[in-house]
Parts: sequence; C-alpha cells; structure tokens
Amino acid sequence: MSPWRLALSRRWLGIFGITVLFAVACVGLGQWQFARRAEARAAIALLDANYERPAVDLATEVPSVSDADPGDKWKTVRVTGTYVTGSVTYVRTRSGPGGIGFERLAAIAQSNGTVFIVDRGWVPANADNSAPASTPPLPTGNVVVTSHLIPGEQVIVGRDAPAGQIATINLDTLDTAIDGAVYRGWYGRLVSESPSAEAGAPWERPVLDEGPHLSYALQWYVFAVMGFIGFGWALRKEARGDVVPVPKVRRQKSDEDFEDAAVDATRAR
Repeated sequence: MSPWRLALSRRWLGIFGITVLFAVACVGLGQWQFARRAEARAAIALLDANYERPAVDLATEVPSVSDADPGDKWKTVRVTGTYVTGSVTYVRTRSGPGGIGFERLAAIAQSNGTVFIVDRGWVPANADNSAPASTPPLPTGNVVVTSHLIPGEQVIVGRDAPAGQIATINLDTLDTAIDGAVYRGWYGRLVSESPSAEAGAPWERPVLDEGPHLSYALQWYVFAVMGFIGFGWALRKEARGDVVPVPKVRRQKSDEDFEDAAVDATRAR
C-alpha cells in the first residue's frame, strides 16, 4: 500500500495528531529554556554593569524608601548615620563558609529620618543551630557604610522564627519592628564602614553563569524533529508490510454469558 494512502487512514491520522501535539510540547519547552537562558544572561549583564561602579549616596540612587527599580541591583551606595540600638536581627538557616549559620542584619538611621537595613555578613551558629555562636556589638556614633543594593525577599508561608530572628529578609516585616521610614525595596550587603567593627564573613562577588539552558533548548527541538522521523519510519514500515496491525480479538461468549442473557430476558417479560 502507498504510504500516502495509509497516512490518510483514520488510525494514522490519529497517530499524526499525537505526533504534532508532541512536537508542539517540545517546541514550547525549548522556548521556555531559551527564555530562562535570556534571564540568566540578563542577570550576568546586570552584575557586570553595576557591581564595580563607584559608590553614590543612597538618597541619590534610591530617592524614595519605596523605590525598587530592578536595574539598581548590585549598585554600590553610601549611607551615613547611626546604627539603631536593639535593631540587630538574625536570618536563620543561611549557608556560609562554615556551613549553616545566620546573616546578621542591623538598621542604620539617617539624619533625614529614613532607615536602611544593612546585612553585616554571615556568622556561625551554636552547637544546636538555634542561635548565633557570638553577637559582636555594632559600631557606635556616626558611621559611613558602603554596601551593595539587594532586593528584599518574600515571606515564606509556614516558616517562622523565634524572637530576634527571621526566616527571610522581608523588609515589610522589618518595617513594622523598627521606628522610622524603612527602605522597603532594598537592603545593603556590607562592603565597608568607617569606623569599622567586627562583622560576619564578608560578601564576595557572586559567580553567575547562564547554565545548560541552551543545550536543553536544542535537545527539545531535536526531540520534536525525532517525533516526525519516527512517525515516517513507522508509516513506511507498515506500508511495506513489515508490520501488520494486530486486529482486535473479540472475546467469545462463555456459558455464564449465555446464562446471564437468559436471566435478563426472563426478567424483561
């Protein structure tokens, strides 16, 4: 039989439809991987553009406490003020040089009444990971802090923390616990301060890469093409008679089936 004639049969039209759906799904997944690669490349470009820029005053870079322009991430800002007494908060279960520990946050108040949250680095946990191993004091008096802008984190539902600790760096949550207008779009990862005091493990420049998204995307396109190749191969093989479709075998009626039919007929009278 001609492969073209066989392809127009109801069964093979159904197989072709399934093949098309498979290809569409593969192309969609390939496009998704391309989109993820574009996001990764944009994140790398933003890091390269902003990380080494000279520091500018926070009020110049972020005019309002509610500003959250994504393009400001990694920029270096300078804040002048005094650390708020009792504002130290520890972020739980954070990875660092010594394993799982805490990130140490502190609020610095500026003369204009605004408050900026500074992440002073990673500190190790105690033996049972319930609290920091040590709590060094903050600098006193007027301090000039230089830090990289980092966006705040979302609240994770169901994850809580004891007093003095938080599960995520959610700036809205910190805003309710600190007097003053807290910056809610950004906090800062400490680069340097003057005068300085003991801080946690310093932050290093992140190492970003675009990941395997390109190879994954190309693989999905190959799978789509292979679906049609498989369709054509199977169609041609059956058209040449190499494969004979297995007909549906009707089950022969047993004695029980005849008895049931007789009982049903009697009931229907």
